[in-house]
Amino acid sequence: MSYQMDFWPEDVVPGRLTWSVTRDKRMRTCLRRYYLHHYASRGGGNVKTADRETRELYVLKHLRNRYMWVGEIVHEMIELALTAVRRGDSVPVEQLAERGTRRMRAQYSESIQGMYRENPVLKYAFFEHEYREEVSREEWRLQRDRMEACLRTFEGLPLVEAIRSTPPFRWLALESAASFELESATIVVKPDFAYRDTDERVVLVDWKTGKPRLDDEKLQLAVYAAYAKRAWGVADVTRALLVYLETNDVVEIQLSEADLEWGESQVRESVKQMRELSAGEPTIERFPMTDDVTRCGLCSFKRVCHR
Repeated sequence: MSYQMDFWPEDVVPGRLTWSVTRDKRMRTCLRRYYLHHYASRGGGNVKTADRETRELYVLKHLRNRYMWVGEIVHEMIELALTAVRRGDSVPVEQLAERGTRRMRAQYSESIQGMYRENPVLKYAFFEHEYREEVSREEWRLQRDRMEACLRTFEGLPLVEAIRSTPPFRWLALESAASFELESATIVVKPDFAYRDTDERVVLVDWKTGKPRLDDEKLQLAVYAAYAKRAWGVADVTRALLVYLETNDVVEIQLSEADLEWGESQVRESVKQMRELSAGEPTIERFPMTDDVTRCGLCSFKRVCHR
């Protein structure tokens, strides 16, 4: 789910807060980063009217690193594969890997040429290129190999075979951005995949290309289940499957009504904090840097923080 929420407008209606797990994590990780991303960079998308500093922040907020890159490509290729399944077709894993490779080469080329500085929304922007980090060709190839390995794991999963045999009318979501209202805020969700099993239970599927982060994943799934309850109706328990493609592990979690209530309480508390931070005119003094300097190494804003 890495950066998909960045494509949603923020606070379109005055006083209306747009919340997502990504935004909540950004706030909990470093308040200074949160401020630079959500407030100081506003207006930076307009090249004609934005001042130099705001434009710089706007470009920096769109940087990705090579590890996130793999996850984005894998999710894109899985969506392509499942879209083909839905229409009764199939895409061999070799073709998926080749298409993913072409996509990675194109994005690498956009970034290394600095094309993103003109339009960081449409052109790929690597943290490594912006900060001129020395990354060997072997390391870049390793990321391509990670992408292919994840796709091959996906292709061999019994779960994927079960999805193929599930009639499309039971499919509920495929990388489908949606939202619901809570505490007068818009809660944005984008499940990787969801379907209704033969027991009429909703099954949420989340593809993972990185290491387990159980606290973040628990909240994410609880929020998705809260959406599922509103959108599709669920039984007493919602099934959730965390699929770790690098290690070929599938972890099943049963989400009860108590889990949904816990998730909503976490969202309420987070929304409250976001509103307190944004009250009046947000200023940088209200958003201190994190004390955990280990978080700063891959931060897109480390140049302007001067840490």
